[in-house]
Amino acid sequence: MRTIAIHNLKGGVGKTVTAISLSRILTAEYGKRVMLVDCDGQCNLTRFFIPREEDVPGVYEVLTGAHEPLWSDNVDRIDDRLCILAASSALYELDVAAITRGDANLGALRGFISAAEDDGEIDVVLFDCPPGFSAASCAALMAAREVLIPVLMDGFSLEGMADMTHQLRSLRSVNPGLKLAGVLINQWHRSPAVEKGEELLRSMPLPVCRTVIRRTDKVPESTFTKQPLPDYSRGSAAAHDYRALARELFGEAR
Repeated sequence: MRTIAIHNLKGGVGKTVTAISLSRILTAEYGKRVMLVDCDGQCNLTRFFIPREEDVPGVYEVLTGAHEPLWSDNVDRIDDRLCILAASSALYELDVAAITRGDANLGALRGFISAAEDDGEIDVVLFDCPPGFSAASCAALMAAREVLIPVLMDGFSLEGMADMTHQLRSLRSVNPGLKLAGVLINQWHRSPAVEKGEELLRSMPLPVCRTVIRRTDKVPESTFTKQPLPDYSRGSAAAHDYRALARELFGEAR
């Protein structure tokens, strides 16, 4: 089972759209069974798939020990190949509680994912992490075996890569198998600044994805319609790029 945390210290780099797009391509074109894990208290991933207001167990309950004993009773089924472990705004409260009272069991999410792996019912887990290192994102990085880092081509992003990779090295003390799957250049477009930024990034001693995700208005449009980008605009540049990313990470579709 592949377990990939989509993470960056910065916000607005396309983590959630990447999780949505990859999950759709993997389920529809690769026949994979995918679990999405929303670790962000903003709940963008959860609300994309579950627009209705309902009380569902999720990441907060797993980290506080309030979840159902059977892992599959805690996920929301989107279709026969896709499920989601939802987020809630309570994750913000958990960050404070984890610091002041040690309420969060950060290893609990790893146990939850291990139970799903033991049952053999999930092929890929994608963790959508919030910016920075919250309780939930640290739990995701402890549970994942790989990290995918979407970045924009600006000076702040490049400067932040050193901090990000340093923190990932530190996390290997509690998750020795954690590796960097790749740095993903997002919202690429032809301009001197972006091309220079890509050149600088690729000169760093980091695994940078061959694939870049091109900028297109179809991405924000798809978030309004609540349709995964590969469905909303199959022929768009970014949809083509996300399929290329899937091939890079998972090989050719069956």
